[in-house]
Amino acid sequence: MNPTLTLHDTDEAARLSDSVYQSLLEAIIAGQLTPGTIVSEVSLAQQLKVSRTPVHDALRQLAKDGLVKQQANRRAVIATFSREDLRDIFDMRKLLEGEAARLAATRIDRPTLARLRAAADALGKGQKRPDWLERWADFDEDFHASIAQAAGSPRLYQDIVRYRLLHRAFNTLTTTVEVLQQALDEHSRILAALEKRDAKEAAREMVTHIQEWQTYFVNHFPG
Repeated sequence: MNPTLTLHDTDEAARLSDSVYQSLLEAIIAGQLTPGTIVSEVSLAQQLKVSRTPVHDALRQLAKDGLVKQQANRRAVIATFSREDLRDIFDMRKLLEGEAARLAATRIDRPTLARLRAAADALGKGQKRPDWLERWADFDEDFHASIAQAAGSPRLYQDIVRYRLLHRAFNTLTTTVEVLQQALDEHSRILAALEKRDAKEAAREMVTHIQEWQTYFVNHFPG
């Protein structure tokens, strides 16, 4: 039987399949959906109160990411997800997002930088709010997506978004407000490099940021 899953809230721009993907991914990482578990599109759609289409799309994306195996009889089976898989994800992020930061340094507009800076400052002053972790996750998504978009390459942006979907589950499952203060400081240094239009520094700060969290998440990987 499948564990109880809840559908994540999404903003207007997010696709329903991404929300289903996120819910399934968190269940896999948390060990609620264990390797070898057969998942049914019909039962998942009923449980999440959606049609089969977003469930099918989410399972197809999870298969591309190596987290689900499609058997010959078309049944989807949960695959093994290891620390090495997690390490590989962050290695790809360093390559992709380091380049995005380098390109964005001379292309990102001042209003976007001002918006990100204001959001970072608000988070820095509101750690005691009960919804801080959720607000952090939203800011983190907006921060990395804005830089990826500013890089000016649709293909690079799409690849980054793919790995960011994987990352959000780690953000919400294994972090605390205290731990994420470090990440907020790192975001501030990336922003400072972008504000100076320093491409090399922006790329270096982005890679350093992702490297730090690669180490953290690998060390805190459940199981």
